[in-house]
Amino acid sequence: MVAVSFIDVKCKKGHIVFGHYRKVIAGRLLKCYIDEIRFDNIGVRGLPNGTDVFCKECQKENVTTRVGRIGLVHGRPAVVINHGGTKPIRT
Repeated sequence: MVAVSFIDVKCKKGHIVFGHYRKVIAGRLLKCYIDEIRFDNIGVRGLPNGTDVFCKECQKENVTTRVGRIGLVHGRPAVVINHGGTKPIRT
């Protein structure tokens, strides 16, 4: 049986970056498939591979918080999470 949970991905300062992300496998959050993100507060859809993803709320406060980078994981576009820029999530 596969454990499915819906989580909110937050930056280090606590701003919600991705809301209601559908996480399928238990363990640490390593990647967020773009098609599994329900509420996107950054606008990652359509960004090219290799693009860095930053928290927009932190940028308004003149703080650069890199959440991750766009890349292909198992043939699907995803945000590869930067663990220094997000709050730790373990399911």
